[in-house]
Amino acid sequence: MQPGLFRFGTDFGNGDLDRQFLPRDEQHAHYTAEKRRILADHPRRVLVAAVSEEDHAALEAARCFLVQTAENEGHPVRSELSLAQLGAELAEDFAVLTRADRAVMVHVCFPSGWRPEAVVGESFVRIHRHVPAFGAIAERAHGLLEAMLTRGPYVRFVWTVTADDQLDHHPEQGARLPWTAQTAHGFLRVERQTTVPLAGGTASLFLIRTYLYPFAELSESQRAILSEALRQMPAELAAYKQLTSAVPRALQLLR
Repeated sequence: MQPGLFRFGTDFGNGDLDRQFLPRDEQHAHYTAEKRRILADHPRRVLVAAVSEEDHAALEAARCFLVQTAENEGHPVRSELSLAQLGAELAEDFAVLTRADRAVMVHVCFPSGWRPEAVVGESFVRIHRHVPAFGAIAERAHGLLEAMLTRGPYVRFVWTVTADDQLDHHPEQGARLPWTAQTAHGFLRVERQTTVPLAGGTASLFLIRTYLYPFAELSESQRAILSEALRQMPAELAAYKQLTSAVPRALQLLR
């Protein structure tokens, strides 16, 4: 487990999409429809903990960035939308973090096994305290927070494997299927996470775009890389990702 930060715009082989904060693809309509459904059932996927003028300024800076970026990238949204309304129009989930080290807003419909309601109002360290081996990273937490606030933008990727293609993996409210010996299909689940400095270095926007890739559509080399990563995964990390029982069946499906 490591930060894995790349400068935003790094070429990962996706052309112009690697230089877009809010890339559109053929799945966009599906993502926004799922967001509307989830928000109707679980409105607390959008939570705000803004208490100061600085907090509210950070939220407005995030809203302006998203409106302007959508315009610049060729898919404009209505400029009068609130930040909460705007989030429902995007495929990306997001959070806003301030220099006071507080998540002052979360707008998360597609969590990968975590609870958005447990994140709002928390600090960077407390949000990540359960991540294996985070202790060493926590010693550098101030530097990481400073990078999110004043440098970048940065992009990173995190991944897991799942037994279903559901976007919402909230522990209680989502529809995550367990791995069993009879699991018929596997999916590689990847999050593209982008940090954007805002408001003169006083806040940061954290964007999360989730992608799902069926094992059957991965190339032979991709399946080999994923298989090796699963075989080498430390037990502590597998437990954190809820993959302890998944690895044997996932390796079978990847073969």
